[in-house]
Amino acid sequence: MTPPATRRDNCNAADPELTGIRTLGHANRFATWDSEFRYDGRIRVPVGVKIKQIKYSCYGNGSADTAVGEVKRGRGGIDQEYEVIDLTFLDDSDVITFTLRGDLDVDADPRPAYSRTYQIRVDVTLDDGTVRTANPRVEVLAGAWDRSNPEKVGRPFVRLPYDTGWGGTPNSQAGFGYVCDDGLIPGDKFIIDLVNLREGVADVDSNHSDSVYYQLVHEDGTPSAYTPTPQVQKATGHPGGGVEHKVTLPPIDLRRLGDRPGYYRFLVWPQSSNADGGVSGICWNPKVIEDAFQVGSVYYRYTAPQSAALSVFPGEPPDVRLTHAGDIGYPGVRLVADGDGTVPAQTVRVSLPQGKGLQFAAEGNPGYLLTVQGARGSRRFFPGAVSADGQRITFRNVDLGLLGKGSESRAWVAAKASRNAPPGDTHLNFQVGDRTMSSTTINVVG
Repeated sequence: MTPPATRRDNCNAADPELTGIRTLGHANRFATWDSEFRYDGRIRVPVGVKIKQIKYSCYGNGSADTAVGEVKRGRGGIDQEYEVIDLTFLDDSDVITFTLRGDLDVDADPRPAYSRTYQIRVDVTLDDGTVRTANPRVEVLAGAWDRSNPEKVGRPFVRLPYDTGWGGTPNSQAGFGYVCDDGLIPGDKFIIDLVNLREGVADVDSNHSDSVYYQLVHEDGTPSAYTPTPQVQKATGHPGGGVEHKVTLPPIDLRRLGDRPGYYRFLVWPQSSNADGGVSGICWNPKVIEDAFQVGSVYYRYTAPQSAALSVFPGEPPDVRLTHAGDIGYPGVRLVADGDGTVPAQTVRVSLPQGKGLQFAAEGNPGYLLTVQGARGSRRFFPGAVSADGQRITFRNVDLGLLGKGSESRAWVAAKASRNAPPGDTHLNFQVGDRTMSSTTINVVG
């Protein structure tokens, strides 16, 4: 079955930078020991409009109840505060990039579950009276474990440094939202403190940790020159709250490495092994970006990108029809270049809807593919990495074939319905760079 022909319409893809807040990165996962908020965001506003106030949800209850004060760019403090990192003037609007930090009160023990997810609302009130909102999610892991707990309780984790407990200048949390206009990240900014609550306990799986993987990636998820792939870092896993086993990365000179200015995320994947030396089934997979802990971020000679020149639209009718017989369909999205020049390679993530009984379909070798079809009909194929639960595929360095304003392409994946898929309409979720959109409608029939 081949993808259907598509038509053009006048609807615009929802752009959080224009109507809400674009989340560049945030402290997405930590244990109950480290109930802290770190957030980097960007908004596009009318010319001359400024931020009046920022509040966030300290309790993760959907209410932005905690106000933060503005401090000087690059201060790197430890209070409830934000910094305006960059103000970029465009012809018809201004772009404001900011970093935010503060305390959270989301440290309730999630057991018997191994974690609990909270939605941390961020409200940015502008001086024209409008309010921009984002709702990043944080996963809070159990900070305690015993033998009676379910399997995933006690997964290894890394600490989210806060205040001054881990050392560093001017404090231990300065590696999140760090401003380095000269490209040099000092050696006390990226701190790795590996915890394994099962460390040394006999006759249980995942009872030893001695390393993590880490990677510094650009805003669009592509690797930095410093870490073209996730790197192994030796670290001493420990079950307690002391910081004596922390590891700090050496200084990193992004300018000397020839890397480009912009926003960077520092990602870590904690590892663990079983008593027989085999890799534990409950450690974190460095091939899966969603498994990463973000424990730092950097603004290197940062100015807001002026060419977020891409819109994403759902694939148009006719709908994709799937049956329980295992027919393969090709749901996808339509891509349109909004500006002049070539749209750079993007990371594309495709997710299955929850509870709909859909599956990705492998097609030959290398298996799961993203197909991109340019305006002239030529097709290119990009292999992807599937998440451990089979619910997401990540495709990196995807050339979207967009070569100038108004140029179009289409992208799709192969999917099928399982025998227990409920009848009805659904769709896949495509994230192209920082744009998110639903796919072609999928109609599941018996």
